[in-house]
Amino acid sequence: MRLGLLLGFEDSIATMVALARAAEAAGFSSVHTVEAGRSALVPATAIVGATRTIRVGTYVVNAYARDPWITGVAARDLDEISGGRFALGIGTGNRHLNEWYMGVDSSRPLAKMRDYVEIVRRVVAAGAGEPVRYEGPVHRIRWRASWEPARPAVPVYLSASGPKMVRLAGEVADGVGVGIMTSTAFLADLVRPNARAGAVSAGRDPDALAFPIGALLSVNGDEEAARDAVRLSICGLFHPVPHPYYDSQLRQLGFAEFADQASALMPAGRTREAMDLVPDEVIDTMTITGTAQQCAARIAAYEGLADEIVFLRVAQRGEPTGLAAYDELFSLAAMTGS
Repeated sequence: MRLGLLLGFEDSIATMVALARAAEAAGFSSVHTVEAGRSALVPATAIVGATRTIRVGTYVVNAYARDPWITGVAARDLDEISGGRFALGIGTGNRHLNEWYMGVDSSRPLAKMRDYVEIVRRVVAAGAGEPVRYEGPVHRIRWRASWEPARPAVPVYLSASGPKMVRLAGEVADGVGVGIMTSTAFLADLVRPNARAGAVSAGRDPDALAFPIGALLSVNGDEEAARDAVRLSICGLFHPVPHPYYDSQLRQLGFAEFADQASALMPAGRTREAMDLVPDEVIDTMTITGTAQQCAARIAAYEGLADEIVFLRVAQRGEPTGLAAYDELFSLAAMTGS
């Protein structure tokens, strides 16, 4: 099982590049950029240019923010300049932010993503002179590639949480990208069977699907400090409004009561009250939290279920500034043999 690092909330792209270089030196398998406060593709380009061997991906780009053709062409370009090290993760984004930031209609996500992934996968794989034709209910394309891709195809992963989107990922994508709070039970009982069934229904090989996951990583020599830090991160997913992806995931796993509580408290600014209500079981099963030894044990639990864990590091109270804040993460990666 490979280990990766998720970047995108840092203070500068220069910091992201420095962290990517450090991750490469520490033996991480990959580094990924998230489209949140920043774009995903511009920092990914900077990281590609500053590294030599580590795989670079997006986890994930927002499909509602750009046309599938330009996404596919950008993926081809990034794969070319990286020497075949790029992977593209695509998702629907947060429908609230889609409406607030861009004023776009986020309806019909299943129909959109079926068209979107189909087009992107055809674009990234098209040889020089090969026509790409597709017409769906949401997207269509008539294009002919004018140059050879760096390799036969760029891996395209679809971010999914709900059962219908997970099944769709199995039907059309190279793998299912699961978000930053994922239990082994969620993977084993819901994600993997659903995605594999989707692949079979589409006449595809279910064994060819990849299952990368994101994970909140809160590592600290003080276990309770690590747990308190991750409580804040979990509650942050409900501010300024509940994130539909994680709200749904908690409810699917039996934590509807907490989801209701956080949905009421966090938009009202009652953060400490919400933090006090985070169930220990959520921390213990849906995040990687604790001392380095405890986190290593949690990572091992995903063997055979996840192909890769992409860490989103949770900041700790009183931690050092700059790259030094990542020392425990890099030590953990060395301990687990990334």
